Amino acid sequence: MGLYLGSYSFQAYSMSTPKSSRGNGSIFGGASTAGGSSGDPKEKMRRIPNVQPGTLLSEHLIKEGTYGRIYGGKLADACDVLIKTVVDGASLTQVACLLQDSSMLIGVGHQNILAPMLANTELPGPPEIAYPYPCKGNLKIFLQKSREMNTPLSTRQLVEFGLHVTKGLAHLHSVGIIHKDIATRNCYLDIDSYVKICDNALSRDLFPDDYHCLCDNENRPLKWMALESLQQKSFYNTQTDVWSLGVLFWELATLALTPFEEVDIFELTPYLSDGFRLSQPINCPDEFFTVMSCCWLVDPKQRPSFPQLIAYLQDFYEDLGMYI
Repeated sequence: MGLYLGSYSFQAYSMSTPKSSRGNGSIFGGASTAGGSSGDPKEKMRRIPNVQPGTLLSEHLIKEGTYGRIYGGKLADACDVLIKTVVDGASLTQVACLLQDSSMLIGVGHQNILAPMLANTELPGPPEIAYPYPCKGNLKIFLQKSREMNTPLSTRQLVEFGLHVTKGLAHLHSVGIIHKDIATRNCYLDIDSYVKICDNALSRDLFPDDYHCLCDNENRPLKWMALESLQQKSFYNTQTDVWSLGVLFWELATLALTPFEEVDIFELTPYLSDGFRLSQPINCPDEFFTVMSCCWLVDPKQRPSFPQLIAYLQDFYEDLGMYI
């Protein structure tokens, strides 16, 4: 049921709710439209420290796809790291995707960002990109396990996770970076249960059910994309990231269920254009669902700004603490 609302070379690769429930107003008011650029990936890769082959030690496989793999390992026995890499037989295009996608957050420092710390890009082996080790793993998998083991997280904990992601995304936008793929699959949890936004390197391969193609030979996270991004395909800005953030909040509230599971992917754009949205999850407080709904307003300027989102979520988080 839907809610109704208003050293490797990059150059080598060339049913529905009644319509009367529709609404276009926001409790937050308008938001500014900021742009931004993620920069040249080749230049960013040159800025990351490059280590010699054998320095990064892959110890245990965490997740693998057709060509991508994520390991837990060590940096020369000195510290634990998360390692993103590809199989030896990966194509140049697959290698290019890993390098380009992993370059997005290089040099970004924030407690809610998981940025690459170093890399091994020396031939002939596949490139390895190392990140600080997030002890509690991938957020999507963490939520799914909680649901499958029937050990649900408290609403207060889920709201705190949402607050962490919002703060991390606000920082990215403040330095001119549009993420374009905000989702729980691209977030990790550290030992203190702080959520950290990561890049989307290998996500299309490791979480293939979350990406779809609309007859243009490019897999995109369609169910997380804003209506205007679906309509214009390569259009992204701060407000489209806010829409995706709202879907991430919905993932938190459902412990990582798949959004729009009942909607055919080719019908998603007209479905949203007609005003339908994700339904309020079971046991999701109205206050949290209100935030999601405002993120999905048709008019991007009416979607909440980051100061508004952070203030609202912080207040709600503190109010929840009063009842514990």
